[in-house]
Amino acid sequence: MSKIELEAITAEEMAEIDKKAVELGIPRLLLMENAGGAVARTIMEKFNHGLKIIVFAGTGNNGGDGFVAARHLANRGAKVNLFLIGDPEGIRTEEARLNWSVIQKMKRNIKIYMISGPSDLKKAKSYQKHVDVIVDAMLGTGLRGSLREPFSSVVRLINESGIPVVSVDAPTGLNPSTGEVHGLAVKATYTVTFHKMKRGFLEAKEYTGTVTVADIGIPKEVEAVAIGEHRSLRRLASGASRKDTRLVSACMLGINCRHDGQNNLNEKVMWLAAKEMLIPVCPEQLGGLGTPRESMGIIEGGGSEVLDGKARVMNRSGKDVTENLVRGAEEVLKIAKSLGVKDVILKARSPSCGCGKIYSGTFPDRLVEGDGVTAALLKRSGFHVITEDIL
Repeated sequence: MSKIELEAITAEEMAEIDKKAVELGIPRLLLMENAGGAVARTIMEKFNHGLKIIVFAGTGNNGGDGFVAARHLANRGAKVNLFLIGDPEGIRTEEARLNWSVIQKMKRNIKIYMISGPSDLKKAKSYQKHVDVIVDAMLGTGLRGSLREPFSSVVRLINESGIPVVSVDAPTGLNPSTGEVHGLAVKATYTVTFHKMKRGFLEAKEYTGTVTVADIGIPKEVEAVAIGEHRSLRRLASGASRKDTRLVSACMLGINCRHDGQNNLNEKVMWLAAKEMLIPVCPEQLGGLGTPRESMGIIEGGGSEVLDGKARVMNRSGKDVTENLVRGAEEVLKIAKSLGVKDVILKARSPSCGCGKIYSGTFPDRLVEGDGVTAALLKRSGFHVITEDIL
C-alpha cells in the first residue's frame, strides 16, 4: 500500500479535522478562503487565461468554496456565470453567506442565476456552448445518499457537455469515503480536494480525474489530535509495514483509561500518531482493573522487584493489586511480540508504565528511581522503552 493510500482519510475524519482546527483557533472563513483560492489557482494553471467559466454551486460550504473560487477567477480576468442550486435564503453557513454577499457585488465579471428545478437548466445549457471550464461546487464531501433533483439533472448536463470539469473537494454524487456512486456522479477532469486525499477516490478515478490535494492551512498537529489514533489502527489493519509501529500508553492518545476515568492526551504523541502507527495499550485494564480505579503505588522497590516477588503494588485502600499489574504487563508483552514492534512509549511516572522514575507508596505522592512493572518486563525482553518526556 502506497504512502498516499496510507494517509488517505474519510469525509468523516476530515469533518473532525475541520472541527478541531476551528476549536484551536483557525477561522472557518480562512479555511474557506484558502480552499476556494486553491481551486482558482488550479484552474488558472491547468487552462489558459481569459476563460469563460460556469460555476454550479450548492448552498453549503462546498458552494461557499465555489463563491470564493469565482471571485478569484473573476479577479484574474475570467468571465464567470454562477448558477446557485437552491434558494439564496437557504445558504447554510455564515462563511458561505458572507462570500455570497461579496460576489453579488461583482457585476462586471460574475453573472448569477438561480436553479430551483429542471426547467431552470435551459439557460445553463445555452451558456455551456461558449464555456471553457465547468466548476462543480455543489455538494463536495457532504453527500448523503442518492442525488435528488435538481442536482441529478445538473450532473447529467455536466457529464453530457464534453467540457472539462473541475470538482471542488469531491465530485458531486461520489461518496468520498467509500468511492460509491448511487445512480449519478459528476465525471470530473480534475478534482481539487483539501488537506488530504479522500479514501474513496482511490477506487473512483473515472469520476475524480486527476486529483490535486491542496493545503488549506491546517497544521499536522490538528490532524494528529483529531484522528491520529484511528489512522494508526487503520494502517496496522491494512497490513502495512511494521517498521514505524510502536506501542503507546492508551491514555496519551486521548483514551479515557486513566485511574480517574480521564486521559493524559499528549500533543507530542498525537503529532507522532500522524506519522507512525501507534498501537494503544493500557496494562491496568489488560490486567483486569476497571476504570475508574483507585490510585496505586509500588511498595519497597520498582517494577523489577515486583517481577522478582520482592515488592508489591498496593492501591490507596491498601488492597494488593500486584497480580493485576503483572498480568497486564504480560499481556502488553504478548501484543508487542505478536506485532513485531521494537519500541514502546509509556506514560511517565506510572507504577505500571513509568520508566526511570515512578510513583511509590500507597498514596503515590513521591517519586523514586525505577521502572513500572510493564516497563521493567518489556526491558527484560529486549524492547526499547521511553516515556513521552523525551520524545
